[in-house]
Amino acid sequence: MSEDRQLLKALQRGENAVWRQVYLEYKDDLLTVACSLVGDIDTAEDCLQEIFVSLASDGCKIRSNLKGYLLSCVVNRARRHLRRRYAQSNCQVNMRSRVSTPRHDASDPVNVLVRNDQIQMVTRALEKLPLEQREIVVLRLQGDMKFHQIAAMLDISLNTAQSRYRYGMEKLRQLLSKKEAI
Repeated sequence: MSEDRQLLKALQRGENAVWRQVYLEYKDDLLTVACSLVGDIDTAEDCLQEIFVSLASDGCKIRSNLKGYLLSCVVNRARRHLRRRYAQSNCQVNMRSRVSTPRHDASDPVNVLVRNDQIQMVTRALEKLPLEQREIVVLRLQGDMKFHQIAAMLDISLNTAQSRYRYGMEKLRQLLSKKEAI
């Protein structure tokens, strides 16, 4: 956490070279969240690039909680992208995705295949959740955010954040228990 504060102070002093370090520090977490929201790695990477270019050119307006601010930017950019995608296609968003995750046991091809299959199954189940529930589930589980942080970021009540998470998790359990339906 103290490294976050040092990075934030350097950014507030106008040290733009620090953005590279911030990017490298948070890239994996932010990319995972973005990919879970927009549905594909290429679009998620584009969103991240747009965010960091914008932040670096506009200067640092972050007062505290660097990771929370960056996650908020990712959610907002993903929402904007999904709205554009929906408007262009004028139909329900089709989110077939590829998820970037660390390899746990790359030496065993069977483990890799099983893990990839599980990731695809969870990703397809996540895609079936309403966006409001998906955002909260992704931010809570992959963004590692607390409910009060999510509520503040999305400008909703704490109870709303908790109930959307609960309903989203219930729906995920139902979908994953019916593997063939996914």
